[in-house]
Amino acid sequence: MTALLLLGIYALMQTFMPQWAETVSGSNQPRQPVRANKNEALPAQLSGRGGSLHIYDGDTIAIQGQRIRLKGMDTPETQQNCNMDGKDYSCGRNATAELRRLIGNQTVTCTADGRDQYDRILAFCKAGETDLNRTMVEQGWAVSYGLYQREEAQARKNKRGLWAGEFERPGKWRRENQSRSNERNRSNQ
Repeated sequence: MTALLLLGIYALMQTFMPQWAETVSGSNQPRQPVRANKNEALPAQLSGRGGSLHIYDGDTIAIQGQRIRLKGMDTPETQQNCNMDGKDYSCGRNATAELRRLIGNQTVTCTADGRDQYDRILAFCKAGETDLNRTMVEQGWAVSYGLYQREEAQARKNKRGLWAGEFERPGKWRRENQSRSNERNRSNQ
């Protein structure tokens, strides 16, 4: 009887509070992203904070295990370096730090708007009242990717974030570094 009661409580907790196990265990490890079925409907909105929110990099987060790509902008990869005053710095890590700062301990709410080629949810996200997509571009830690051209132009003009120094656009950096990685792998075979 006790076992059935515990099993029932466990099922209810998993259904209504999927992050409860992380809260109880104190684990800071992100939950594994939930792979969506291509035919599965997009959630209209996702919200999370604390244990149900994980920041992967400057433009990718997960809420309740759902991997989300902030739409209309692109940030440097975590491993990407940029140059300011003749010195290299980790602009990818700085972009991630800026997103963390903007979120703080606020609830993040994302409105889904499709999926990308990696099956991540594309979304417009807010932390409290702050539009994260737009603000990352305004602060200069993201470049426009189809949207926010005006915000990028202002960040460039005012030398904010990435624009204070020299950098390679994230998409170009990914293409060049992926091809170098593929060449190294072929030569090691």
